[in-house]
Amino acid sequence: MAQAPYSIQTNQAAKKVEMKVSGTFTPQDYQNFVRDYAKMASSIDAGSFTLEVDCRDMDLLATEEVEKLKGSFVSYKETGFQKVVFIISQSQTIIKMQLGRVAREAGLANVEILTQ
Repeated sequence: MAQAPYSIQTNQAAKKVEMKVSGTFTPQDYQNFVRDYAKMASSIDAGSFTLEVDCRDMDLLATEEVEKLKGSFVSYKETGFQKVVFIISQSQTIIKMQLGRVAREAGLANVEILTQ
């Protein structure tokens, strides 16, 4: 079985949920992500946690993927994280714009996009 294009880890000590996304999600990957995300979200007190999403290996999003991403962002907002941080690389200017736009559309206000 191929490795999932994402990982979700909870770091209780640092009050951080560390997520990594890479490549492109298939519909099955997206369903699995939603399930795994919900399981993680129900196990923490999100108000005291930061969600950190490493997007450095993420592919550019096609139009239909942007809608799925918006769904995920709405979930992040509903979960109630203290802060949501997206990490991108210097060369990902278009992904930076996509993330920023989708976050605004989803009403996710406590977002920071860091370049590393």
